[in-house]
Amino acid sequence: MMALSYRYAAISTAIVIAIGSSSTYAKASSDDLSLSGKVKAGMEYQSNVNISELEQASGESDTAVVLDAQVDLGWQISNKVRLDSGYSINEKRYQTASDYDSRLQLAFVDMSYAISTTTIGASVYHAQADLDNSDFLTLNQASVYSMHTLNDSWFLRPSVMVADKQFSQFAARDAKNYTAGLDSFWFFNQGQRFISLGVTYEDEKTQSPEFSYTAPGMTARVSNQFSLWQLQHKLQFGVKLTQRGYQTQNDGNDRDDVQQQYDAKWEVNFGQHWAVLTSIEYGDFQSTLSSANYDDTRAGLMLQASF
Repeated sequence: MMALSYRYAAISTAIVIAIGSSSTYAKASSDDLSLSGKVKAGMEYQSNVNISELEQASGESDTAVVLDAQVDLGWQISNKVRLDSGYSINEKRYQTASDYDSRLQLAFVDMSYAISTTTIGASVYHAQADLDNSDFLTLNQASVYSMHTLNDSWFLRPSVMVADKQFSQFAARDAKNYTAGLDSFWFFNQGQRFISLGVTYEDEKTQSPEFSYTAPGMTARVSNQFSLWQLQHKLQFGVKLTQRGYQTQNDGNDRDDVQQQYDAKWEVNFGQHWAVLTSIEYGDFQSTLSSANYDDTRAGLMLQASF
């Protein structure tokens, strides 16, 4: 489900902000605990309600009520060792397309160790997705990564990841996923602005060979924080491009997919604890398989309370 990738993107953005902050892990004091949380509520319009994990699109538009909550706990165990963990839940209820109602729960633990200008780390994720009030997908993921400080504003983050997907009602799509990635971050204006570029290579082996694929891809994101009308704003623009090459299908034909996803997000903060979030996202999923060939536009408006 696309909410999975959205949450991963949010975690990656949080990592980026932490890199750019003036107080780095290495400078933090021992036994430093931090607790933070967010609650969001709002509406999302979707031009083509779909289940991206199953490559099924309804061809119909709808509006959904979205509720989202997350809590994160960080522990600076020592000057070099840090432990982070978090839990989030996202619930979406459509006005008419109730078959697509979803709930996504995600928990993660991440431990990192700083060595001079390099940080190495490992993380574990567990996600449970429900669809139409029934079990849909269970995902377990483990990754290792390193963060390299090349200078005061440039960082590199290579990573490798292995994931296990279990579908409750679609066993043919049960899969092992292996991904290698390299991300680069550049910061400007004392961390208020950053640019990130990334490349990935994904190899997914499914229970049924027709769904197995390899996929090189790239991502890019630009973020800018600024003050306007005595309010703090954050603007972000992102793009994700992926080319999937599938094994020969049951009918003997080759299948190739090109996926293009674009997003723009605007956050306006009213004081320390309240914010209004607006977003627009467009996905163009081109495939030689007709059921997987569709596009989708989403627009969201959310009110966020944080602590």
